[in-house]
Amino acid sequence: MDFAGGLYKLNLTTGAELWKTLPGCCRSSFSDGGAGLGPKNHLVYTCSNFGQNFGMEGTTGIVRAFFLSNGTEKWYKMTTMPCNTYPSVGHIANVDPLAVVVAPGSFMTGENRHGEVLALDAHTGDQLWRHLVKPYSGLLGMAAGDAEGTAVRLKEHISPQCVPAHWSAPMIDGNGMVIVGRSDGSMYKVYGPESGFKGARSKNVTVDSGTVAEEIHLGSAFLHGALAAAPGIFAISSCDTLYVFQK
Repeated sequence: MDFAGGLYKLNLTTGAELWKTLPGCCRSSFSDGGAGLGPKNHLVYTCSNFGQNFGMEGTTGIVRAFFLSNGTEKWYKMTTMPCNTYPSVGHIANVDPLAVVVAPGSFMTGENRHGEVLALDAHTGDQLWRHLVKPYSGLLGMAAGDAEGTAVRLKEHISPQCVPAHWSAPMIDGNGMVIVGRSDGSMYKVYGPESGFKGARSKNVTVDSGTVAEEIHLGSAFLHGALAAAPGIFAISSCDTLYVFQK
């Protein structure tokens, strides 16, 4: 996917272009989101911004599904916040349809940055659930850890700030839980509909729009490819620290 939501399919061996789809609505937009493949349903999903939006607070995004065979659009869903991340596709807890999960939210350019985690029906684009998180205001309008770590990074002769997007790419684990890192320095575990939640309630567990999530504060913000998992082990990397959890 390009910066404006255009989608391209290339031959894996030669790199030759097989097709491209350039949605006319949004060629002047910008997002550093991307695309994700669906399992067995022959669709590819994109997360980008609408019109002439550049991913800033108060603007809208768009999630699209395209047929992998020819690039024809199957459905689209507008988001009330910018779409600056990558879709994750899989089965989520206590919901029957295959889901595509995105995490809309604006770039770090000021105070009161709004964000949410959004699950859509992978076949139709209908909303399955959403979970809004509290607005975030970082030091000097930056992501968590950027202003605080500037002096250390300059001393190490590396880029003074990490400058992440609002969210990492989300991950759906084997139990159907959605895990995602945010620019506020927290990892969020979204368990899904409250009606199916069997876990313990604590001060870090919140309910929004009928959906349960847990916030685990780790310190610094996260880049897109922050999450990785293997049987019995999970890792998440912030802009300055790698955290590994073992089951």
